[in-house]
Amino acid sequence: MVANLRQALACAAACVLSACASAGGGAETSYPQSVAGRDMRFDVLEPRPLEPGRCGLYVWAQSAQQPLFIAVAYNTPAQVHVRIDGRDRVLARTSFDGAPNSGHFEVQTFEDRNMALTLDVTFDLDRPLRDGASIRTGVMRVRDREGWETIVPIGGLLACAS
Repeated sequence: MVANLRQALACAAACVLSACASAGGGAETSYPQSVAGRDMRFDVLEPRPLEPGRCGLYVWAQSAQQPLFIAVAYNTPAQVHVRIDGRDRVLARTSFDGAPNSGHFEVQTFEDRNMALTLDVTFDLDRPLRDGASIRTGVMRVRDREGWETIVPIGGLLACAS
């Protein structure tokens, strides 16, 4: 059980986004700042504070070196923030399905005129967290206007600020 989910989330985001020093000779290890799909690159997001009264679904792409913070979806307003090919995008939620959890759902689709992004997650209800939940399994599907779809395996946390 996490005593303070917001603090744990901030710590995890800071660790994911910072370069870690190697234990060997003090040299800095460089980690990738994006994950590439077929025709799109998902760039790492800067840390995002969580305002009181909001719940955020923080999403990390699974990569070979370390997880990369690539998306955050909010319950109010219902939208997702991503950075694709160096461009910040905010997409409104257009549909949802599955069991609700703090204003988020197991399947949520966010769209604009150029793309649709679907988060399909299973919340880990066996490992309860105060004011949130972790993602047991998940995928992010991004479909462009030509119909090409990129699928990214994801993990993450759902956190609510009181």
